[in-house]
Amino acid sequence: MKVTVKSLAQAAGVSRGTVDRVLHNRGAVREDVAKKIKMLAKELGYVPNRAGRALAAYKTPIKIGALMPSIGNAFYQEIISGINAAQEEFADLGLDVVLKEVEGFDEQTHLDAIEYLLAQGCKALCLSTVNTDRLREKINELYEKHIAVVLLNTDVENTKRLCYVGSDYLTAGATCAGMLSLARQDKLHILIVTGSHLLLGHNLRIEGFKQELNRQAIDYEIVDTVESFDSDIRGQQETFNALKANPQINCVYIAGAAVQGVGAALIANGKKDIFAIGFDDLYSTRQFVDAGIIKFVVCQQPTRQGYHAIKRAYQALAGQLNDKVPDFITETIIKIRANMDR
Repeated sequence: MKVTVKSLAQAAGVSRGTVDRVLHNRGAVREDVAKKIKMLAKELGYVPNRAGRALAAYKTPIKIGALMPSIGNAFYQEIISGINAAQEEFADLGLDVVLKEVEGFDEQTHLDAIEYLLAQGCKALCLSTVNTDRLREKINELYEKHIAVVLLNTDVENTKRLCYVGSDYLTAGATCAGMLSLARQDKLHILIVTGSHLLLGHNLRIEGFKQELNRQAIDYEIVDTVESFDSDIRGQQETFNALKANPQINCVYIAGAAVQGVGAALIANGKKDIFAIGFDDLYSTRQFVDAGIIKFVVCQQPTRQGYHAIKRAYQALAGQLNDKVPDFITETIIKIRANMDR
């Protein structure tokens, strides 16, 4: 027998209006009552009618905010493509995504962007942001105000987030070290070009990289670590200066973006024995891999990240998720010249 709002209401001993408010996240319902209704809906196999939900959505649209540090960073456009795909899929159910793009990783800029999204009436947020105390406090404050937060592409430690959607950065870093160990047997003098020390994902890439080098007892030294802030101009300058000051460098590990800038610095330096590795399948990256300047990249399915972050946030607002929501981890994919276009 089909389970309806009416039958759910009878099973829970409440009115149909109360069930409707819980299932569609409309209005205040006591926490114990809401949990009981959601549990019964799952146990009885309640399936909402999409047409009915679409009609109701015209009265109560679901507005989700997304913060992306995408200005000047082509990588995030792939995530935004996934965000747009989710918005199109759930548009008939009242989903409205407000995208706020910022440049770089300035803490106050990110906090101001969150306030902007809240002022637009967003009831859930998908944030790609920095791992700082003030952002941590803000995310936990949003939790207390019943604003669901999905952390997208990079996590923030010790937060009461709904879930994290993104790459396993430790594994990605270890994968780079493992590939490097297969290609080079000499002592490695490594320059690390990270995006920002404020991004947990970039730090975990470095941590995973070092852990695997140590595990395999690779003979190496970290000569220097510089920040590009995911800017090609800064990445080029920092890399060129580090290579000039440290001619012994024979490996460059690009833990963030700015691959185009780092690649330009490698060309300008002129040394042929530098083994460079990085991340993400972008147009500029493919050019450097094809030219043999960057040997391989590790990719993380950014479009899937954007799509599933918005989907999780929507499901939370629609009352379709349990209290404990698992993280969504994308695949770690190795790409070399032979498979860059596949």
